[in-house]
Amino acid sequence: MSAAPTGQVQALAIIPVRVGSQRLPGKALLRESGQELFLHTCDQASKARNIDRVVVATDDDVVEAASKRRGYQVVRTSPACRTGSERCAEAAAAIPCRAVLDIQGDWPEVEPRDLEAIVDQLLRGEAVTNTLCVPLSDPEVITNPNVVKVVRGGNGKALYFSRAPIPYVKEGPFGLLRHIGVYGFARDTLLRIPALPSSGLAEAESLEQLRFLENDIPMHVLVAQGDPWGIETRSDYDAFLRRLHP
Repeated sequence: MSAAPTGQVQALAIIPVRVGSQRLPGKALLRESGQELFLHTCDQASKARNIDRVVVATDDDVVEAASKRRGYQVVRTSPACRTGSERCAEAAAAIPCRAVLDIQGDWPEVEPRDLEAIVDQLLRGEAVTNTLCVPLSDPEVITNPNVVKVVRGGNGKALYFSRAPIPYVKEGPFGLLRHIGVYGFARDTLLRIPALPSSGLAEAESLEQLRFLENDIPMHVLVAQGDPWGIETRSDYDAFLRRLHP
């Protein structure tokens, strides 16, 4: 368990949690695994060796109570937050640090070693934002709009994210990449996020990270060692339970 240290915080992990999911209502509080879904994400973050503090950011009383029962610090945030990154920015504003991880609460299997890689790159000053991806080859997954795809350039920075299969492959083999919903930020960059304008791409795709790219905030995309899956639907949650208790 990660307790809040008394010394200086270099890297802060924030788990933004809201209960009003559209695809799977109340998914953050599903507990057929033995504990609430978002707490699995908290536990994974607490295992990362270079994360100094794990905080839950929420506007929900039940989420707050569950977090405190497990010993996690809670920062209450406004119900007006439109995205996870805005919720994280509000929470991070009160906690001095250098790097902030926005770990979506519906990624319960994210690997601590991949979180460590995100933190390392941020603390070395090699990125102002970063995220994770894994290779993608399953045709059914490629066409699933609940699975986000990413294209990155030769410098490792994101070119675009989409729910559609990207890039379109006209001929020959080409390796597609699946996005993992974890973001790292230099703290100053994160605090800018709520005020960023959008041309509509983020709303059109329902992908908040497109607002970063629209506003010329480069995002490095690291290839993950793990293979976690986000929980978007009931079938996703059932698959998670099968992997947890095979």
